[in-house]
Amino acid sequence: MLKKSVFILIGIILLTTNCTRDDICTEETPKTPLLIIKFYDKDNVQFAKAVENLAVFADTISVSLFPVSTTDSIAIPLKTNENWTDYLFLKNANDTLTFLGESFRFDYERSDEYINRACAFRTNFFNLTEERTTPSTDFEWIDNIVIRTDSITPQTQNEPHIRIYH
Repeated sequence: MLKKSVFILIGIILLTTNCTRDDICTEETPKTPLLIIKFYDKDNVQFAKAVENLAVFADTISVSLFPVSTTDSIAIPLKTNENWTDYLFLKNANDTLTFLGESFRFDYERSDEYINRACAFRTNFFNLTEERTTPSTDFEWIDNIVIRTDSITPQTQNEPHIRIYH
């Protein structure tokens, strides 16, 4: 019985002394930040304007990144293994007769930053640029895109990086 207690005590000591702060990746630890886009009224640029039934598709995914919804802001991921990400933005996505779609390519430079053993790395993005990849038509719903900050890092992860006027 004494031997069993000693082994249990040694096991507890080993478990508690071998676990360090680096072994836990807490929810509060900033991970790879998302690209935050806020939509504004093209006729009254000071005011946010929701997009009706918005859907956003990445170039390699056939389903929207989030459920179709009416919103004035979104947070979407950028590729961490490439220096570009293509997105298709659909307005009125749940109406096959009146939906409007526009494609954009976001180019950037990546920098991987080591966090700790448990969280590993996060990718920060710098020198963000955009390019409309949809041919120009009479059915464009996006009037203008303005990059507010070209760095997407934990320090800027809570503020809009891009304004889209529609």
